[in-house]
Amino acid sequence: MDHKAITLIKWLFLAIGLGLLALAIPADNDAKLPLTLMGLAFAAVGGGLITYGRYSVQKEADLRQNGQLVEAEFQQVEVNTSLEVNGENPFRIVAQWHDTANDRLHVFRSANLWFDPTDHVQEWIPVYIDLKNPRRYHMDTSFLPKLQR
Repeated sequence: MDHKAITLIKWLFLAIGLGLLALAIPADNDAKLPLTLMGLAFAAVGGGLITYGRYSVQKEADLRQNGQLVEAEFQQVEVNTSLEVNGENPFRIVAQWHDTANDRLHVFRSANLWFDPTDHVQEWIPVYIDLKNPRRYHMDTSFLPKLQR
């Protein structure tokens, strides 16, 4: 699905929720509770998706600026079977990095990709990592071609 369409849907959910909450204010007592609950549900979904999207962008920017850039070795491309949209599962790149200073092996997974990147993956993949919390990382997949729909 197009990024603009997803953004529109997020804001539409928030607007519908706020509209229902506004309608609940002058409504009679029988309609007040259902309108309030539906308004809260729609506003929570829309607001939650907007907040999560902004958090993800902020996290990526913070890691690019303050994180340690490491070169992770490509391992494989996997299908993310925990997510399905319109009958399709996204792909993820899996790479690993050996932290020789602490003798730890870290495995990284990319964000979901809606095409098979196998033919475009490099042997070494840039990953920005928070050394204080290695579970906080961002795999840079900007080397991949953009999917044309």
